[in-house]
Amino acid sequence: MKYSILSIAIILLLSGCTSDSDFEKGKRNLEMQGYTDIQGTGYEMFCCSEKETFSTGFSAKDKEGNVVTGCFCSAFLKGVTVRFE
Repeated sequence: MKYSILSIAIILLLSGCTSDSDFEKGKRNLEMQGYTDIQGTGYEMFCCSEKETFSTGFSAKDKEGNVVTGCFCSAFLKGVTVRFE
């Protein structure tokens, strides 16, 4: 019984740590820095370090209108990091 409750708690915790929420956090961060037209490009395999759990790609326009790409990286108990390619 103890293990089933622990298992359910772990599943609920992990299901709350999705890359969709990381994308929204990263998007807000980029918008505050003046980036526009921010689009998610899906999972990016080699953009983040091996210590990070989630990697969500993006493309955006900077203040001069140039298209930039990168990814939002995160791990458990860690905030979202923006990395540019």
